[in-house]
Amino acid sequence: MNGAQNLLVRVVENRRLTSEILQLRMEVAPDWGPPAPGQFVQVECLPDRPFSLRRPFSIARFRRLEDRAELHLVYAPVGDGTREMARLAPGDAVTLVGPLGRGFRPVRDRVPVLVGGGRGIAPMLMLSDSFHREHPKGMILFGVRRSGQLYELTDVPFPVRIATEDGSAGFHGNVIQLLDELLVTRKITPDGHALYACGPNPMLHALSDWAARHGFPCQVSLETLFGCGFGICAGCAVPVRSGDEETSDEFGRYRFACIDGPVFEGDRIDWEGVRE
Repeated sequence: MNGAQNLLVRVVENRRLTSEILQLRMEVAPDWGPPAPGQFVQVECLPDRPFSLRRPFSIARFRRLEDRAELHLVYAPVGDGTREMARLAPGDAVTLVGPLGRGFRPVRDRVPVLVGGGRGIAPMLMLSDSFHREHPKGMILFGVRRSGQLYELTDVPFPVRIATEDGSAGFHGNVIQLLDELLVTRKITPDGHALYACGPNPMLHALSDWAARHGFPCQVSLETLFGCGFGICAGCAVPVRSGDEETSDEFGRYRFACIDGPVFEGDRIDWEGVRE
């Protein structure tokens, strides 16, 4: 379980960032973690229902305070579990398991370009906190379909570039098109920058192809179906490209996103077999 704990936490705040996005702040034990950027927690959203599975959430922020620590999650109430989660109020108790999974690994001597698509911006916040001392010139790219999905990224150490597909705010286009502009203007270069991303799988697929085509190192936090979170249920199996020596075991060309990921090298994933 890589130091994961099953623990009871208290809600500090559960506030709406936009009409579609909420932020949940929880107080955890001061000795919990610390989680690595890109790791996740499994949260019990439906405690009154039998056989319900915990929901996985990337960790957006982790802060140690004087007598406690705080864990921040960013989510959208799109299903039964997350709609139940949206009803949580300060003081309510929640159980969770974590930290889980493998997070991002810094690429030496490369300036980080952090790419978040929609709710995928969440782990980029924690990642920027961990990178900024060594790489003060990093940047964050925040891409959404429309400006109503945007929210202010407060207390981030890097400048933020916004891309909206409908052109209602920032750059008119998606994050891949924004990367094209940054490459043409030499604000990013293959030998000087590395990409780190989280968002919908089609975006990660396109980004991984773009990075491979232009020679950028690229790590992606994959969105897939999670069940147990410990590599037992095989619900999060991800196809990886053949020829890798790590695939020569009983699981063949598959890896489990919950323990081998959720962060993978973008060019390692067999994207044609990933559920969109």
